[in-house]
Amino acid sequence: MNIVCDDPGKRVLLLGNEAFARGAVEAGVQLCSAYPGTPSTEITETLAGVAKESGIYVEWSTNEVVAFEVAAGAAIVGGRALFACKNAGFNVVMDMLMTLPYTGVRGGMVIVVADDPGAWYSSNEQDTRIMGFYAELPVFEPRDQQEAKDMTREAFELSEALELPVIIRSCTRLSHASGDVVLGGIRRERNEPAFDKHWKVPYRWNVYGPPGPVAKHQWQKNKMPSMVEYSDETPFNRLDVAGGNRNVGIITSGMASNYTQEALERLGVENEVHLMVLGMPYPIPPQKVKTLLGSCRSVLCIEEGEPLIERQVHQIANEMGCPVKVVGKLEGNMIPPVDELNPDTVLGAVAEYLGEQVPRTDEPAEGLRSELKELVCARSSSWCPGCPHLGSFWALKKALPADKVNIINTGIGCYEMSGYGIAAVPIDAQDTVGSKRWRASSPYEMTDTLYIMGSETGLSQGQYHVGYRDGKIVSVLGDSSFYHTNMPAIVNAVYNKAEQLILVLDNFWTCMTGHQPNPSTGITATNEEVPVINIEEICRAFGVKFVKSVDPYDLDATEEAMKEALSHKGGPAVIVTRRLCALQRLRELRRAREKAPLFEVNDKCTGCRQCLYLGCPAIGFDKDKTNAVGAKGVAFIDPLQCVGCGLCDQKEVCRFDAHDKVQEGTF
Repeated sequence: MNIVCDDPGKRVLLLGNEAFARGAVEAGVQLCSAYPGTPSTEITETLAGVAKESGIYVEWSTNEVVAFEVAAGAAIVGGRALFACKNAGFNVVMDMLMTLPYTGVRGGMVIVVADDPGAWYSSNEQDTRIMGFYAELPVFEPRDQQEAKDMTREAFELSEALELPVIIRSCTRLSHASGDVVLGGIRRERNEPAFDKHWKVPYRWNVYGPPGPVAKHQWQKNKMPSMVEYSDETPFNRLDVAGGNRNVGIITSGMASNYTQEALERLGVENEVHLMVLGMPYPIPPQKVKTLLGSCRSVLCIEEGEPLIERQVHQIANEMGCPVKVVGKLEGNMIPPVDELNPDTVLGAVAEYLGEQVPRTDEPAEGLRSELKELVCARSSSWCPGCPHLGSFWALKKALPADKVNIINTGIGCYEMSGYGIAAVPIDAQDTVGSKRWRASSPYEMTDTLYIMGSETGLSQGQYHVGYRDGKIVSVLGDSSFYHTNMPAIVNAVYNKAEQLILVLDNFWTCMTGHQPNPSTGITATNEEVPVINIEEICRAFGVKFVKSVDPYDLDATEEAMKEALSHKGGPAVIVTRRLCALQRLRELRRAREKAPLFEVNDKCTGCRQCLYLGCPAIGFDKDKTNAVGAKGVAFIDPLQCVGCGLCDQKEVCRFDAHDKVQEGTF
């Protein structure tokens, strides 16, 4: 589907993130800036694909702070700007998010944040609607792809009416699911960029300029009545008053509203319960809520994430002096406080609330679930066959002193799988005193700390400066996260002489979110060729004394370089392991109609399992086959997965020369 198709009334199938992009197109967006982050990435990718023909400027910024400020700059001069990020990325922009509303914006500025309840793609399941409450900005929350498109378009209008940024909260189930969308017309008019230092307010764009931050905060506060009035009037907030004599109500929003309506239908009570569906969870519509509370003896709040709506309903009920019982996550323990909601969870909560029996699930389906649990084993994520990170972590394991309690601090990216662990291996966690060494049998058990992008180098410095000397300290990051948030920490490590190995895994792309370009790639979001910004040169400019780059496919050279770096004194040492992402290399080969090499295990295999510890998913083990020493167990290579990287064929992995190249090619 062409996202810029100007055919109002046409019904199309759109991914949730494509619907957000389409809404921005219909609103006449002029700029989009973002940093890749699942589950939000496709919003910017979609706009980048039509940027040139639509006259929209689209960029992948080096991090969310820069992206937010780029969008804010465009909105300050009157342009319509979209900023997109995932939940964790929104944390990074808090400083500017809390300050920008004091001056507001001139052009529409829309913030689309994709939350991740259940932490499917994220290190937390935070609810970013709270950011809207905290920053006193209006928040939309669509329930389906149609509302995603419509609310995005409307958000630009509301932003310009209020002269404030507007937040739209998505979530994984919406962003990454497809649904029918009826297209609207595209606004062809473009806001003409203009700048007036004292637009409507003296020193409008200078938070410290007279009359100062307090007065400008009051200016923002004065917008709240208009926000509340809009919430009461918008059709995105609706109240369906039911018949009957139950005198109970439910307030819900976003994806949770779909589960709620399904639950009411399954229980056969959809016409007996007052239902309020909020497309704007902050601020909620006080007059509509008062109408509902006046008709009920109790209200159940069902929402994804924190009890934001429930708290606001409690406040309104208290102000009314209303005896209505409000339950949900704060009261009654009706809704689980953590994890993603689903139809079964909501059905159970609604049934309990109404005193109804949950309809029996089809017994054959339940039996099938039980059978599948026996058939499907627990397993962890793994790197792709031929991933350069396999070589990097093999070399790191060999380079680190085996008798020490080394600490590996890792950030966010494909390399974070080095901390995913082996799901089938139990851990006997105890309350110990002092350092304890744990054996890592695979690269997926090597990482020790894993939090957020940029945490790795800072954590290493704290460990070093507090006096940790029971082992070596390592920071592992990628090329994209180097530019994202690690550069200030590296400067700090040089300035404060924090000894650590900083291992930068450069595969030229922001890979974990689907191969977006970054300053290491050589192209922009719209495929414009630009110079590569060299990581080693940056580190040397920062004052790092030890900087080396190696090919992680050369295990011996990579291990030796790491050993040398680990022995460096007086500050950080940087090793850059550089090799193109294996998936991108396979794409290059396909475009060139060339084949990758192929390896197989020969009859010299002794069943030592050493190659299994490499962690390559193309390598397996046949425990029934007889090996070269007459015992049972032989390694094998899956020809459908092998890309011919040659890591398993090196002496560092197999000293028995048990791997043969059976298909020529260059990988």
